[in-house]
Formats: sequence, structure tokens, C-alpha cells
Amino acid sequence: MSAAVDVDVLVVGGGHAGLAFARLLAVLGGGRRPGLSIAVLDAGDAPATAPDAEVGLRVVALSPGSRTILERCAAWPLLPAQRVGPYRRMVVWHPAGAPDGAASIHFDAAGQGVAELGYIVENELLRAALWHAPGGGLQLLPATKPAALAIDADAASVSLAGGGLLRARLVVGADGHASWLRQALGVGAQHRAYGQHAVVAHLASERPHDDTAWQCFLPDGPVALLPLADGRVSLVWSCASARAAGLLALGIPEFEREVTAAMGGVLGGLRLTTQRAAFELAAANAAQYSGLRFALIGDAAHRVHPLAGQGVNLAFRDAVVLAQVLADHLALPHADPGDPLALRRFERARRGENAATISAMSLINAAFSSSVPGLSRMAGHGLALVDRLGPVKARLADMAMGRTGEVPAWVRRGSAS
Repeated sequence: MSAAVDVDVLVVGGGHAGLAFARLLAVLGGGRRPGLSIAVLDAGDAPATAPDAEVGLRVVALSPGSRTILERCAAWPLLPAQRVGPYRRMVVWHPAGAPDGAASIHFDAAGQGVAELGYIVENELLRAALWHAPGGGLQLLPATKPAALAIDADAASVSLAGGGLLRARLVVGADGHASWLRQALGVGAQHRAYGQHAVVAHLASERPHDDTAWQCFLPDGPVALLPLADGRVSLVWSCASARAAGLLALGIPEFEREVTAAMGGVLGGLRLTTQRAAFELAAANAAQYSGLRFALIGDAAHRVHPLAGQGVNLAFRDAVVLAQVLADHLALPHADPGDPLALRRFERARRGENAATISAMSLINAAFSSSVPGLSRMAGHGLALVDRLGPVKARLADMAMGRTGEVPAWVRRGSAS
């Protein structure tokens, strides 16, 4: 790209949040502002249309609310059914007890009046579905790296590393926790490193996973087994960084014994079927989500501990709220998508829920991982108490399934209509 190109909305980052926002805006805003132009640039290559033979190590837990958003994006039907693992139960327990003991909490789909509590999907398959979803009004620019940013009263201008210039009335940062756009804007972020890494791998289990997500809170962090569609389970073991390095260094038989013991043999013996990997865990929240001609969504705006699998769901909720706010705004005559007052409505709608989730996940992780005598055990008793408190338990289930927060009614209803 050598000449300058003008668009209404430019999205920096072609991951889950950026693609979902762009597709939703094309659907919700395109009808209210004919000719609305949206471009998505991403430094990486376009995802393949066909999935790899092996299931990717990085997976996400999608809520029913996120499925509804993906249906509205026309992306859900592109996910191969044989690679989508629905889970209908969730069991969380303290190691002092047992999965079915006093220090545990259980959720099931039937009790919530739904078919599934959520779905385990590979990161790359999800991105590919969003990238290749049908629908017009979108210009996708893979392998395009931004180099410089300038914002004035009329436009946000992004210079490209390979030459050329993109000018937009609104630029949206969706380029991950190390967001280039956030840094180029000079927007700071509160950051907290947990001193933990998450070890991931896929395992075969002696007993079937029974469409259940299993999670045990160990003294140095939670370990979870998430049900995959092919019958295996995906391990996400959050632990102290030194412990994570040790787990990666173990021989395969020793690693299998460690994981089986950590989960209390809930699925019998576990056998490693893939490579192992680890990624650092941290929490963050941007000082602001919006301003003159810019908005931040997803990991570019916030980062949360993965113990409840809410990161991608929060990102999708950012995407749908920003798209809806802009669509409503664009219905007004001569409305400017970069209007900071309109963008402020998005920020007010999302900052509270995101901050509350970040704090709650940090608190839960700290309570169960505490070295203070008795605190972790007290947290375990708290699980049992919540399991018996119907309204509190129902509220937690609603949060996990995307039924809360300031999102459009069609998301809360779980219908794409």
C-alpha cells in the first residue's frame, strides 16, 4: 500500500476482539450509515481456512453470550463442529476435600435452564472463523504493520511500516496486552504481575471427562482440565513461575504423574498427547478506554487471570457494546464515529464490569493461593457456602454465561435474532 487510504473506522489488531467488533459494526452500523467503511490491519498473516490436523494448545472457554455474538458475526457456523467441545457441568474444589465433597461447588446446564454452560474452542480456529466469515463492508489487511500514529481534530492517521498511510475518523486498538496503539497514544495501564505462569497441554484421560470442566485450587494456583470435543482434556495449570519451569522440564512419565496427583485422580490416570507450553499471567487495566478518535477493547484495554476463563468473553462484550454504541450514534444525521462523547458511553458501560472482574479474579487467586495459615482452607469452605446460597450461585452462573453487564438485550437472551 503506497497511497493514502481513507476509511471511517480502522481497527488495529486482527484477533478475536478486533474482528468481532469490525464484523458487528458492519452488521449493526452498516444499515444505519450506508457506505460505512471499516478496515482491519494485523501484523500477522491471515489464518488458514482449514484447521490443522492437531488441536492447538491454546483454547478459550466461550460463554453462551459469546456464542450469540459469534452467530451475529456469521462466524459460529464456520467453526468445525468436531472441534467445538461443549461443557455442561463445572466442578470446582479445594484440595483439602474432594470434587463431590463439602469444599466444592458445582454448576450444571440443566440447573441454569440452558443446553450448555459454554464451549471449549481453539484460539486459532476462532480467529479463522471471524476472519473468513461472510459479509461485506470490511477490508482485511494481513501482514500490515503500523509504524506511527498521529491524531488531530479531523482524523487518526496510521503510517505503515511498508509505506502508505491509513486515515480514519476512528481508530480502535484491539492489538493485545502489549498494544502498539495504546503505547502510541501514550495511554498508561495499571499492571500487576502474578508471578505465575500457566502450563498448557492436551491429555488423554483414563475416565471420560463427561462434558465437565474440572478445576482444583492448589496452594500455588488453580489447575483445570477442560473437555475437548475429541474426548481428551486441555490442561491449564496456573502456578508459581519456578514451578511452571519445573513442570516443563519433567520427563513425560513424571509430568503425567504430577498432573494426575494434582487433580486428585478425578479422571483417573492422565497421559500427555502433545507438547507442553507456558505463558505468563498478569492483570492490567488501561487508564482510559477512549478519547478523541480512539477506543481500546479486549486485551489492549484490560487483562485478567484465566482462572474463570473470562478474558475472551470480556473482549467480546467490549466489541459488542462499542459496535452498538457506534451504530446508535451513526443513526444521527452527520454523526462522527470519532466523537469522544459517544465513545465515552462505551467506556462507562464497560470499565466497571472489567475492573470488577479483574479484582474478583485477583482476589480469588490470592485467597486460594495464600500462604497465610487457614486462609486457603477458609476459601474452600466458602465454595461450599456459595454452593448452598442459591441467589449468589445463580449470579455467578449468569456472569460466567454472559448474562450480566451493559450489553444488548439480544446477547443476554442468547439469541442472534
